Amino acid sequence: MRCWGRDVFIALEGLLLVTGRFDEARDHILAFGSTLKHGLIPNLLDSGRFPRYNARDATWFWLQAVQTYCMLSPEGLKLLDTPVERRFPDGEAFVHWDSDAAYSKSSTVADLIHEIMQRHAQGISFREWNAGSALDSQMRDEGFNVDISVDFASTGFVSGGSQWNCGTWMDKMGSSDKAGIRGVPATPRDGADIEIVGLQKSTLRWLAELFHQSIFPHEGVTTTSGSQITYSQWDQLVQDSFEKHFWVPLDPSDDVEYHVDSTVVNRRGIYRDTYGSSTAWADYQFRPNISIAMTVAPELFDPEHAVICLHKISSVLAGPLGMRTLDPRDMRYRPNYDNSNDSSDPLVAQGINYHQGPEWLWPTAYYLRARLLFLHKAVSQRQAASAELTHALRTVYHELHANMVNLKHHISSSSFAGLPELTNRDGSYCRDSCETQAWSSGCLLMALHEMAKLELIVHEALALQPAD
Repeated sequence: MRCWGRDVFIALEGLLLVTGRFDEARDHILAFGSTLKHGLIPNLLDSGRFPRYNARDATWFWLQAVQTYCMLSPEGLKLLDTPVERRFPDGEAFVHWDSDAAYSKSSTVADLIHEIMQRHAQGISFREWNAGSALDSQMRDEGFNVDISVDFASTGFVSGGSQWNCGTWMDKMGSSDKAGIRGVPATPRDGADIEIVGLQKSTLRWLAELFHQSIFPHEGVTTTSGSQITYSQWDQLVQDSFEKHFWVPLDPSDDVEYHVDSTVVNRRGIYRDTYGSSTAWADYQFRPNISIAMTVAPELFDPEHAVICLHKISSVLAGPLGMRTLDPRDMRYRPNYDNSNDSSDPLVAQGINYHQGPEWLWPTAYYLRARLLFLHKAVSQRQAASAELTHALRTVYHELHANMVNLKHHISSSSFAGLPELTNRDGSYCRDSCETQAWSSGCLLMALHEMAKLELIVHEALALQPAD
């Protein structure tokens, strides 16, 4: 059961594509694609026998990995024409893994992608197969209901989840009866999650481009109202909606220009973590998920706002190795993870604070990539004089290489020769953290690949600018 779709595709770009292991990357993409059901890639694969579809983000990380594979591999876009045998032939009904019906139908990768987009556009609503304590002993009954939708009348964002399940990587479910939190997610993040919106935008942009190049055979989707919307139109809707729904202005007097509830804002000059959560204040929590969206869909962000926010991430969330998963100013910030904590404290009992402050390593790589991307954006758009850009360049590279020194030192001193899952406060050792985790190393390798590529572009652009 414990083969995580989300984790695999977050790690895959760096571990398999950057390192040239294209056959292995392809195998993973097709294997998970074969289990598509309800328009979702499974969160837990279970060798394709009894996969579990309780993640809203695994699908979007799979789509991003497909896009990156097509860009980096020798096979390129030919992958889209590859037939994939379907574990669940109609994409809905459960059939046993050894049934004659299993794998009796094939779809191309392109058709799988379109099916994902179409299912999200139509709305996804189902109850997990075999729901109950045998499937998840911690979850309340309501948590087994999975709902995802798109608001085409307003934002175009993919939105979903509830207060009783946790469909993103921040997926810690309460398990302590003593603390009264069994079945209560620490971080449900229901609504539209910033990293999912970013991944969604990246996919829409890519599909729109491929259709206009006569490479992707599908122009768009049919909405719940029966109307048609092209991928290009959907892409533009998300583009037009993002800043006014996610940016939290520095000046409260500017709130009227954005969808901001001033009464629950905890920090300004940031992008909110979610939009439309059932708990209003949770929308405004400051978390490192912003950097993921910045990396995969930088066009969503006003460059000036992005730089302001990146400085806040650097000063507030960045730790020696990992990224603080919650703003230290937040009332729920608890930076030390102890899964054996048997107290009655509902904010730490049995490690409920897994994503409420402990410093995770894989988001650090996305932060480093975002810093360099927006420096590149400033250079390419000549938004500052050459001297200012040169100073910014030196500042950013100093920070990037300082981070790399810390990470390299940890790898060289680790008996596992790898990077851990997370650390406790300010980089301190966490005994309950995995000592070496695939996505920590994979994301760093992808960051190094992107940094090398962008360094050359930035230096060339600066060399062409006139002296002050």
